[in-house]
Amino acid sequence: MNREKMKELADAQFLERQAATTIVHDPDDPTGLVINDRAYRIVENYRDALKEPQLAARFSYFLEKYDFILGDIASEQLRLRGFYRAGTAGVARSQQITALNDYLYETVNFGAPYFVLENLAPHAIAEEEGAAKGHQRRHRGRRHRGKGKGHQEKAELGEQRRPVRQHKPGSKGQAVEVKAKGKRKQRHFEVRERVKETKETTK
Repeated sequence: MNREKMKELADAQFLERQAATTIVHDPDDPTGLVINDRAYRIVENYRDALKEPQLAARFSYFLEKYDFILGDIASEQLRLRGFYRAGTAGVARSQQITALNDYLYETVNFGAPYFVLENLAPHAIAEEEGAAKGHQRRHRGRRHRGKGKGHQEKAELGEQRRPVRQHKPGSKGQAVEVKAKGKRKQRHFEVRERVKETKETTK
């Protein structure tokens, strides 16, 4: 398959995914966003990273279970990752919004555009479809690994196995410790969650 054909298929897939996602801006709130009939709030839009065509093409139904969605641009491609609200029971800290700064520093390219959306109505997602696909991938992987193992055993027949030399510690065998100079400046990001206050009227 040549490059032109691959590009045509990629463009067709992009348009298909884009058409499957509906994005509407809230006319009364510049930070309000409705994606597939669910409300979101734009918490951060660094360097104008939020582009509706890209978001529509990359958005997935499984992201609706997260309290926050991070989108960053890498090699002109949008990546999406979900985070849960801070303090969510049974969720690792790396998956909570409090780990966002660490993720930006360690994974996102320095200075790269990114945005953060708050999901105002997250909901549980059925994992049956994803589990079924994962089972199929694992089944194919076991089949290929088994085949590869048989070929490996056949290839080893007739070969002479040589013992591996163990190098004694010395000036030539010692690892060299490299220390990086300077410290990369860490970006700081803080998510302020809305708290609903209920006023009680005393009669």
